Amino acid sequence: MKTVCAVTGATGYVGSRIAAALAAEFDVIPMGRSAGIEGIRWQMNSSADTAAIAAELQTRGATVLVHTAWDFGHPKAADNWQSNVEGSRKLIEAAKAAGVQQIVFVSTISAFTGARSEYGKSKLAVEQIVLASGGTVIRPGLVWGDRPGGMFGSLRQQVSKGGIVPTIGDGRYPQYLVHEDDLAAIVVRAAKGEFTGRVLTIANPKPWLLRDLILRMATEEGKTVKLVSVPWRVIYTALKTAETLGLKLGFRSDSVISLVYQDPAPQIAFDLPVRPFN
Repeated sequence: MKTVCAVTGATGYVGSRIAAALAAEFDVIPMGRSAGIEGIRWQMNSSADTAAIAAELQTRGATVLVHTAWDFGHPKAADNWQSNVEGSRKLIEAAKAAGVQQIVFVSTISAFTGARSEYGKSKLAVEQIVLASGGTVIRPGLVWGDRPGGMFGSLRQQVSKGGIVPTIGDGRYPQYLVHEDDLAAIVVRAAKGEFTGRVLTIANPKPWLLRDLILRMATEEGKTVKLVSVPWRVIYTALKTAETLGLKLGFRSDSVISLVYQDPAPQIAFDLPVRPFN
């Protein structure tokens, strides 16, 4: 009989790849608003019923929790904190109350001491909650694959149109990439207890400058693009204004902060295999 692993965010881009890999070795139970009849209905927010979630996890026999969900619908820092940090805290409390033995949190390379983006700061706060519970933290770089989502997918969509592609500043921001399959394989190992209590930054150690990454995508797509440099503050202000008006775009203003103010020396786990992007 397989070990039962609950997975939050299993319908998202990264979460779905991880859930599929976990399903080869675990009995996977998705958790979310659209978890389906076989999943656990759950929404990440600070008003979640901890006792009810704990009872559901215990009833379903879950002994592993992989937390990949994140609520990007809150541009205001306070709302983001209430939903993501406090919501994650309640989830972890419920898991511990249910007797879950192994907790794995999929964070981000943007989370580090001194992070200036709200995304990085709030992910870092959840990391501390997970580590205090005896869990494991995985910090992936920019995730790519054959049918990518997230930031990589947004960049590829923009490039596929050809023509002028605006770049943030001079575009010389290093990006550390990880293939979705390599990330999923490492999360499976973490779910089996291999890295308990550790923080692992998962990416190929060779960085790509953002502008070079865009040009490589254009070559792969058979497109001709012209890169036009736009000061990052101009892009940030435009995105922030759009968010204030309630517009949903493919790129968030806070992502600009994550890009401009990166970890200058990410501690990549060199002992774990991650293929290069080429």
